Order: sequence, then C-alpha cells, then structure tokens
Amino acid sequence: MDKNSRIKYLGISIILAILLFSCKGYKIVTVKSLNINAENKIEEYNFNELNLDAYRDSIAKEMDEIINHSDVIMNVGCPEGLLGNFITDLSQAYVKREVKNTKYTPDFCVLNNGGFRNSLNKGPIRIRDIFEIMPFDNYLVILEIEGDIMLKLLNYIQEKSFSSHQRKSGVPLSGMRIKLTGNKINRCFINTKEFNPKTKYKILTTNYLANGGDGMSFLKDCQILFNTKLLLRDIIISYVREIGDDNINVNAQLDGRIQINQ
Repeated sequence: MDKNSRIKYLGISIILAILLFSCKGYKIVTVKSLNINAENKIEEYNFNELNLDAYRDSIAKEMDEIINHSDVIMNVGCPEGLLGNFITDLSQAYVKREVKNTKYTPDFCVLNNGGFRNSLNKGPIRIRDIFEIMPFDNYLVILEIEGDIMLKLLNYIQEKSFSSHQRKSGVPLSGMRIKLTGNKINRCFINTKEFNPKTKYKILTTNYLANGGDGMSFLKDCQILFNTKLLLRDIIISYVREIGDDNINVNAQLDGRIQINQ
C-alpha cells in the first residue's frame, strides 16, 4: 500500500471510530429465556391468568340467549324460499334505515342460498341459531350495476331458478319480481318499475358476492358505491331482537317474487 493509500485508509478509519463512539444507541445488557418441557402434560401447568371456564360459560350464556320466536320453519328454496325471503327483506329494510345518505339507497337486494348453512326452526330463536345460519363474516355492500351486467345477473337468476336439484339452487332477492316462462325471462320489475337496461341500479349484496363468489363473477365489474361495514349476521340478530322487543314474532311467506310458468 503506497503512502497516499495509507493516509486515505487511516483517515476513513478515524472517521468511523469517531462516529461509532459518539453515537448514542441502545445496548442489550441481559438476555433471559425460559424453556418449559410440557411433554404432553400441559394440564399440569397452572394458567391462572386465563379463566377458560368462566370465558366459556360467558360465551355459552350469550349464545343461548333467546331473542325472539319464529312462527314457521324457514328453509332455503327454489325459485324462492322462506329463509331467503326473510333475510333479504330484513337486510333491505335495515340498510335503508341505517344508511342516511339517500344516494346510496339500494334498489334491490341479492344474496345466495349457499351462504345460509342451516334452516331456522319454529319456536325460540337463540343467538347461536343465527350463527349456525350465517357463520361467515360477510359484510353488506352497495354496488352500482349497469344494464349489461344487470342482464347477466338476470340470466344467472334464471339458471339458478331451474337447477332445483341442488341445495344452492335459487337466488334469494328482495325489491325485485321476476316472471320466467320456459327458459326465458318474461318480465322483471325492480320495486314498482319494469327493468330498463339503460338504467343504472343500486344493488345490496355481500362483499363475498361482490368479489365474484358463487359464480357471480360479473359483479366484480360493478363499482362499489358504499361499504356499510355491517355484518349480515349482526343485522339478522339485531333485527330479530328488535322486533322481539316489540312482541312481534319472526315470520315469512312465499309471495311469488320469482314465478315460473312452464
């Protein structure tokens, strides 16, 4: 190494030394660790900080709370079912009430029978019954759907309405009435007006379906206008409890919102 290189190297070394000893930093002084060999005998150790029995009892008590009574047995159905009619109707009504901005008011609601994992029995309704029907954390969102995508939705409803040999057949909906003749859609009304393919509509559905779930890939092309941040399960529980507090039992009926004429 020549003289100039040595001088340059020495200068860099001095600068690094000054920086190292002049900077204030954190120093690890002590490190302690504890290893416990459970050997499949975890029950021998004392977890006093976790009162699992009390927690489990509290959850069980909450889940067994009776919040209302149902006058009828509600199942999924095709082309419509009591359970689907009930849940889509209450979802539509609840969101219309809670979402104050009228520009987001949904024109109709569409859900899916595959999302309902159990029926609702006649008699007392407990919170656990709602969890068994809707175990998923699905949020309700409002989409803007244009005419061409709306036609795809109607074709989807038509196809599902004729696949009556599957539990997931049929499409639960509210705010819409459809008449099917043969394999074709004869008439469609949204609220009280006939469907216009040139009109933009607002559809209430779950984030799962908005992301293309259950074969509704066409909904991914829709703009999300508003995320209600309301869990569908929580809405069902809240509505059922609310009308129960007013001494109104849960009920539903088939009203011909989807009619099939052979």
